[in-house]
Amino acid sequence: MPPSKDHEFGYLEVLSAAIEALSSPPLPYCLIGALALGAYGRPRATHDVDLLILTDNATSHSYLDPLRTKGFAVASDWHEANPMARDVVMRLKHTSAPDFPLDLNFAISDLHKNTVARRKSIDLHGTQVSVSSAEDLILLKLSASRPRDFDDVMGIVGNAVASLDLDYLWSWAERLGLQSELHYVLISAKRE
Repeated sequence: MPPSKDHEFGYLEVLSAAIEALSSPPLPYCLIGALALGAYGRPRATHDVDLLILTDNATSHSYLDPLRTKGFAVASDWHEANPMARDVVMRLKHTSAPDFPLDLNFAISDLHKNTVARRKSIDLHGTQVSVSSAEDLILLKLSASRPRDFDDVMGIVGNAVASLDLDYLWSWAERLGLQSELHYVLISAKRE
C-alpha cells in the first residue's frame, strides 16, 4: 500500500530539508536504505530517511549546525538507547515530521566511501537527490544481511540484472566476504 499523502509529505519534507542543509557548506552524501530502492523500481515502505555522509571527522558534528537551522534536532533518546551506534550513525528528527527520523550514517569503511563517490543524481518528486548506485546499494544491503534486505536485493537484481556491473559486484563481494550471498541472489533472480 502506498504511503498516505501526509506520510509522503513527511518523507519528502525531511529529505528536502536535509539535502538543503547538507549543501551549505557542501557535504557529500547519498540516499541509501528503503527510499533509495525507488530509484531501481522497487519502492518499499519505511519509517526513516537514511543518508550516507562523507565527513572528515564524524565526531566534530560541524554538519549539525546547518541541519539545526532547517528544523532538525538530535534524537537524544534514541542515542541513549543505542550507545553502540553513536560512532556510525546520527539520528535526527525534524520539527515538522518528528515520527519520521533522519539517520545520517557516517561513511567510515572503504565500501561506504566508495558508495558516496559513485553516487548518482535523480529527480525525486522535483527534488534532485544523490542516490547510491544499484551495485553499492546491493552490497550495503547484503552486508546488513537482514531478511528484508535480501528481499530488497532480490528486487534490485530482478529489475536491473542486465545493467548491473557484475565485475564490480564480485570484486567487492570478495573483499567483504559476501560471495555466497551475491551468488544466491543472482541465481535466485534468474529463476524468477
